[in-house]
Order: sequence, then structure tokens, then C-alpha cells
Amino acid sequence: MKIALVAPSGVPFTVGGAEKLWWGLQHHANQLSDHQLELIKLPSAERNFPELIASYQRFAELDLSHFDRVISTKYPAWMVEHPDHHLYLQHTLRGLYDTYPWPQRAEHAPFEPEAWPGEKGRQAIRLLRHHPRLKRLKRLLEATPERAQLPELFGLVHALLHGSGLPEAARDGLFAFPGPLTRSIVHHLDAIALAPSAIRRYAAISRNVTRRADYFPRGVPVQVIHHPSDLPVFEGRNHDYLFTVSRLDGPKRIDLLLRAFLRSDADIELRIAGTGPQEAELKALAGDDPRVRFLGFVRDSEIVAQYRDALAVPFLPFDEDYGLITVEAMGAGKAVITCIDAGGVNEFVEHGVTGWSVAPTEQALANALSEAAADRDRTRQMGEQARTRVAHVNWRQTVDHLLADTPAQGDPQFPIVTGIGGGAHWLVLNTFPVYPPMGGGQNRMFHLYRHVASELGVRVTLLSLTGPDDPEREQTIAPGVCEHRVPLSRAQARRLQDMTQALDAPVDDIAAIQGWRDNPAFISALQRHAANATLGVCAHPYLVHALSEHFDGPWLYESHNVETDLKRAILEDALNHGVAEAEAALAEVEEAERLACRQSRDVLACAEGDLRVFRERYDLPADKGRVVPNCADLTALPMIDMPTRRRWQTRLDQHQPVALFLGSWHGPNLQAAEFICRRLAPAHPGAVFYLAGSLCEHPGFRHLPPNVRALGRVSDAELRVLLASVDVALNPMTSGSGSNLKMLDYTASGVPVLTTPFGNRGLEFPADAVWLAELDAFPRTFEALLASDDDTRQAWVARARERTERHFAWGSAVRPLAGLA
Repeated sequence: MKIALVAPSGVPFTVGGAEKLWWGLQHHANQLSDHQLELIKLPSAERNFPELIASYQRFAELDLSHFDRVISTKYPAWMVEHPDHHLYLQHTLRGLYDTYPWPQRAEHAPFEPEAWPGEKGRQAIRLLRHHPRLKRLKRLLEATPERAQLPELFGLVHALLHGSGLPEAARDGLFAFPGPLTRSIVHHLDAIALAPSAIRRYAAISRNVTRRADYFPRGVPVQVIHHPSDLPVFEGRNHDYLFTVSRLDGPKRIDLLLRAFLRSDADIELRIAGTGPQEAELKALAGDDPRVRFLGFVRDSEIVAQYRDALAVPFLPFDEDYGLITVEAMGAGKAVITCIDAGGVNEFVEHGVTGWSVAPTEQALANALSEAAADRDRTRQMGEQARTRVAHVNWRQTVDHLLADTPAQGDPQFPIVTGIGGGAHWLVLNTFPVYPPMGGGQNRMFHLYRHVASELGVRVTLLSLTGPDDPEREQTIAPGVCEHRVPLSRAQARRLQDMTQALDAPVDDIAAIQGWRDNPAFISALQRHAANATLGVCAHPYLVHALSEHFDGPWLYESHNVETDLKRAILEDALNHGVAEAEAALAEVEEAERLACRQSRDVLACAEGDLRVFRERYDLPADKGRVVPNCADLTALPMIDMPTRRRWQTRLDQHQPVALFLGSWHGPNLQAAEFICRRLAPAHPGAVFYLAGSLCEHPGFRHLPPNVRALGRVSDAELRVLLASVDVALNPMTSGSGSNLKMLDYTASGVPVLTTPFGNRGLEFPADAVWLAELDAFPRTFEALLASDDDTRQAWVARARERTERHFAWGSAVRPLAGLA
């Protein structure tokens, strides 16, 4: 079979991952198969819209009928027409898709003023509203995309660009690049090129590419075919330094790597190869630190040599399509250090197994870099596991799968997934921002929905209320997950202030039950997102009226607790004193929870006990509801064994036993902290007790015993230090609902845990994995735990970690939700 691999040639020409793929496919298809493959490239400038549209037209008119098959991987080459056209998608023109600068305007049609980010564009629309060619273009863009439209479409665009007599300002505004109209034209052209009637078979270079909205027609089967680098296969040997190679540009986040490395205490050299617009800035950032070395441009042979002697490879891009560096490094037997939002990189990097995948913060990365350098034997072991992980990524496998007539079924290394296209979009309503996650509720929501996106291929929008002084903004917080924050309006903030003063308690969420009606910006954002969402989610019951009134599709209630019982405990003092506002507020909470349970398509709860309460209290069907347990973010919580814990304690000059309790400001946590302050701490004056979390802001904890310290809210980095160094983690809970997420932070990190049986509800850690005691036996059991030897503690915490990994990992917890997507 004679095959044409058709591709654009960038103007000016540069070599990147796309070029390496095309060269590798050409060479290896001709060497390893019975087919003949020719690489056909056309010059394709895209410095402005006229150049881009001209490239689209050249490929649309290209005649490749003398080939038996055509393979395309990238715009605008996929405009070519052929009866046996196979798509192996790398990425779209991302600036007009997932990285479009004005995502909040993308849902508007390009001929609506709301679609335009600036006055110049809006003026263009007003000027051209009655222009005959523009009216014809509008009609075409609103019609179902068909190839027969191309001559008229290209002709209209050419005439508007070059021969319409338009004022220059109007033309420049109309065809701003990127801009609403240019975005709409490219989307329409891509929809013609990639329609099921035009493409015989769909494939993608990574799972991450298949999860992006609008990349594929909705519902088409897409095979994921990873491809290797064009570098020769080689073995690693020495392990002397950290090495990364990349274009020195913003999306590669070399600046983040540098800041983290400079903060770390890693006693190792960091070598950075590559050139780019940030080169001078990065060198200035590195200053005179002797550990940092810039290599500049390096040839492929030198890159191989640098990989060969490296200890590990940091690679931190944001939402990378694929990331050839990952495969190159792991193929050389090197562990990779990356971030959880790096996109395709995380299809290979498994935290703690083949490298590190941590939060994209300086401290989290500094910790990973320090760990890699400090324990080189472990890092080398990860490198060997990394080599095994990418063993299937070789040219023989890639060529065989790509050139097959139909996708191979049932191969887990080359899975077939469903293109989400414009569908599979969950809209989640919440009363507080989720990112960065610091409390239990934030952690649950962030990790639950980022795994919904990654495991189920769902696009998720979190619509959250935030403080009145915060700006409104939309940001991607994880691949496939966007958080849209809307600040409280003035009227809503006044309502909250009045309610807080009347009840003398934190009631932000209760005030939102009706307060959202006073927030036009929130209602507008809700209506816009609801227009293209396929499933709604009410996280907590407080925005149930907003969701039910403005979303017509099916929706879920995602419960974190039995909120009526939780708020009754928080409002206990006001209720006992007969405060009328407290009775009214609690009645609103109960009504919102009842509606959420009854009207939702299904209820997601943290524990079976909560579902039993809902079914009995709100008369739900016996089969309504499913448990999505609280889980641990195992990528950010490394297991700290007892020898390492002792080293941390020595490093921190910690000579007394230290116990930790984490908790937010709500009734059950306040009761547990009060027990620690009044009974446990006074009984053990030789130990130090840390309280961490928003509970420390409660006025009842302003005056503490001398051996109790209130740390307040702690960052992820500070929490990791605490979890790596304390002797005991406490969970003296006697009330509440759901399950205690703090328990999983404890058990994942290898901290010996002392908990009540009630605090173990929904988790069921065995008695040889955590120390269990009712409150009256807590002091005695605390003494016994401190008296135990390190070997005993190590055996118990290892069993706790093993159960956490097996039963409370987010990836496995969300998979049963696949039927809802």
C-alpha cells in the first residue's frame, strides 16, 4: 500500500515533537512494514489569520488520489480529501481551542457582541452587521459543516480580507487572531475535515489529547497510540546530575523548576538544555548558584549523552499533549519529576513508582528534587521501573497499530476510548473555591473531579462563589477541570454579614441558599455553563435552588455530610438560646437537603451511613445513592517509614513526642479539639499537641494549655512536613457524618494513628493498622502507643498504607461513575 503522511511545514521552520514524529514514522514504516510511506509537507505560515486561512485552502485543494491511504496528524493538513483518510491527532490550533484567551466568551456566537473581548471587535460587529458578505459568512458558519461549503467559505473570507473596501480598523477588529470570528471559522473548517464522513479511522498520540473538548466528533472511537522519540535507544549508566531539555518558554515552566530547585537542599547539579525567549530571564533567576548549568542548544547526540549520565529528569510542562521527553528519559532508565497538571506526562509517571508527580508548587517540587538527590538508590530503582513502564513504546508497535486497517481490540497499552467532542461536560456548583485545596472539602472536590476528568474523559467546570473582594476569573486547575469563581455581590455580602452577626457562627454556605439570587454575575455564569453541560452536580445542598432553576438536564447531589445534623451542631448555642434566625436557617438547610436528595438523579455520599440517614429521613428509594468514599491523594503523600520519620525529627530538633490533630471549624472537630485541650494534653505534659486547620480560628481556642499549640491553616508544604515528623496523629471524633478525610492523610503518610471507633467509620482500618480507643481509654492508649517500639509502629503503619492504597485511591473510586458520564 502506498501511504501519504501529509503535514504542515512551519514558517519559519523549526524542529519540534511533530517533526520528530513524522520523520520517525516515515523511516520506520518503510523499514518495518510492507508499505511505502511518503512524507508530504506544504509550507504553512500562521503568523496571522490571512496566512493561516491560505494554508487551510492549499491543503483542501491538494490532490493525493495517487496514494492508497492518507494519514494526517495536525491542522491544517487534515483538510486534504481522500477516501481512506486516517487521523492520528497531535493537537488542534490550541489558541483557538483549549487555550483560547477568553474562555468565558467562547460560548457566544461570533456575531454577538458578548463574544468580543475588546471595544475594537465590538465596533467591527456593529459596522458589519448589515454587510452582505458578512451575512453570507454568518449563514455558512451557522449551517451544518459540509465540504461543499468550502469554495464559498474561502471566497468570502478572501474577499472580506482583501477586496471588500472595509475600513482598516473594522477589518483588523473582525479578523483579530485569536478572536471570535477567526476561532469560529477554524472550528468550522476542522469540523468539515474531521467529520466521520471524512475520516476512516481516528487515533491520538495520548489519552490527554482525547479528553480535550471539541478535538474529536462526539462519540467516535479513538485509539490511543503512544509513539517513541526519534532518538536512538540507549542504556543509562552514571547518575550524576538532574537533566532537562526543553524550549525555554512559559508553557514549559522552567522558571518553576528553577525556583523549586533553588529552594531545595538538593546536593546535585541541574543541567538545562535548550534555547528560547525566557533564556536571559532564567539565567538571571539562577544567579550565581553553582548547582545550575545552562547548556544552550545541544544536538541529538549530545542529548543522548546527557540522558545517559543523569540521575533523574525534571519535566514540568502545563497540560502537555504527550511529552516526548518523558518517554526518552524513562526509556533511558531515568525517573521523571513532574506535576499533576502536566497532561500527557502523567500517562507514564506514577508517583513513587516511576518518578514523582506532585502539586505545581515550589515547595512540593523542592521536596521531590531533594528526595531524588538524597536517596539515589531509590531514584535509580524508580528509573528501572520507568524503563519497564514505557517498554511498549517502540516503533514496531506504533507502526503496526497505526497502519492496521482497524484498531486492535482489548490491548490495554493501546486503548480505544470515546472522543468527548462537545459533550461529556459536568457542571459542578459549590459555595467556596476549590483550588488550591487546603481543607477537607476542598481536597475532596479537587481530587474527585480531576480524577473524573482523567479517568472518565469528562470535561468539568466548577462554578464557585468566592469572597466579595476577589476578582471573577476562570482558570484551569487540572487537565480537563476549569474553576470559574464569581465573587459575592454587595447585596449577597450584606446578607451574609447580617446572618453571621445574628448567629455568631460561620454561615457562608447557609447564606448562599437564597443569597445567590442577589448575584447577577453568578446567575449569568450559571446560565452560560448550563447551556452546554450534559450533567449537573450540586456539591453540598446549598445551591440546589440555583441548579434546579437554571439547568434542565439530569443532575447529581454530591453530599459531603448530613448537612442538617452538621449545621445543627454548629448552631447549637443559638438554637439553645431560642434565636429565631437559627431556627429559620436550620429549616432552610433541611429543606435544601431534602430537595437535593429527592430531586437529584442520584446521590453520591462519602459513607453508607449517610445514605441510610437520607433514605430514612427523606423517604428515598432503597436503591438510590452510591458511595464515593473520601480518598487520599497518594501522589502528594509519600509513605514516611519510621527511620525517615526519625531523621525528620532530628532535622527539626524535635525532642518531645508530638501529636497532631487536623480539623476545620465545625462542631465535631471542635468537640474533638476540646477533648485534646481539656483531657488529653493535661494528662501528658511531656508531649506537645498541634492543632491545625480553621478550627484554630474559633474563639474557644484562644487560651490553650502550655503544651498545646494552634498552628492555624497550613499550606500543603507545611502539612507534608507535619505528616513526616509527628509521632502520633489524633482523631478523637464522637459525632459527625461522612468519613474523616484527615484519617487518610494520616494513614497514607505513615503516621501512627490513634482514633475512636467512630472516627474510623466508613474506613474500617483493622485494629493492627491503627490504634483504636474510646475517649475514656484515649490517654491510656496514647501512652501505650508512645511506648511501642519503632518496629511495631512500622508494621502497623505499613498495613494502614496498604489498605489506603487498595481501597481509598481516587482513580479507582471514580470508575464506578462511568455510567453517569
